[in-house]
Amino acid sequence: MAPQTKAVGKNVPDGGMRVTPTGMVRTAQWKIMPSSDTMVKGSTQELLLDAAALDRYEAFTADMHAILQKYEAAMRQMVVRFEILDRDLSIRRNRNPIHHIESRIKSPVSIYEKLLRYGKEPTIGNLEEYLMDVAGVRVICSYKNDVKNLMGLLRRQDDLEIVRIKNYIENPKPNGYRSLHVIVRIPVYFMDSKEMVPVEVQIRTIAMDYWASLEHDLKYKAIAETKGLDVATELKEIGEIVEKVERRMQVLAFALDAGASTKSRK
Repeated sequence: MAPQTKAVGKNVPDGGMRVTPTGMVRTAQWKIMPSSDTMVKGSTQELLLDAAALDRYEAFTADMHAILQKYEAAMRQMVVRFEILDRDLSIRRNRNPIHHIESRIKSPVSIYEKLLRYGKEPTIGNLEEYLMDVAGVRVICSYKNDVKNLMGLLRRQDDLEIVRIKNYIENPKPNGYRSLHVIVRIPVYFMDSKEMVPVEVQIRTIAMDYWASLEHDLKYKAIAETKGLDVATELKEIGEIVEKVERRMQVLAFALDAGASTKSRK
């Protein structure tokens, strides 16, 4: 019998294989557990699959390192582009519109799980055809108008291909979530070729990120413990309050920018 690797998870009867991000053990079933390196904190969802699917999973992940390398290259290039834009705007307008930048690459386990959820055969070909968010960059801005301006600057970069835009700022999700989601294809150059690689870009304000981060944490809490409290309604109303505060802060930002512009002309 081949050596077994200790895995973290619930104990189940012997008989099959369990696969987790930390290894494999013999079990009645094996599980693929999404890792915590997603753009938001990892899900607790587990996939329970027949042990016969183990070969399919191993074949899928065998060449994953080479595939993910190009997505990581695309992600890094997008981060650098935003950093350059932020520095340029800082020089021109004496203010940094970007508060900070986050980035992530989906793990092989997370990619495999998502393809199964989409009803697609877990193959490298389907990964490249159907998953646009393997590489992700999140840009956190100070003000709502900064989000709009950054999107405009992205559109002006003629080597970028804008694939899809979902504007959850002007059209929030029913739960109150607000953010701008953009799928772009960015050129990645290799030794003898160039490839347009997709990256999911999320642009939001500090206030939007504050709400989204807490909403994500709260929705995984035990709702049964919040007796007499409609959590979904509370979160939506809080989102509306945050948006009002954000609008007032934007008014102040406009006033300060106008004052700084007048002073510089004197």
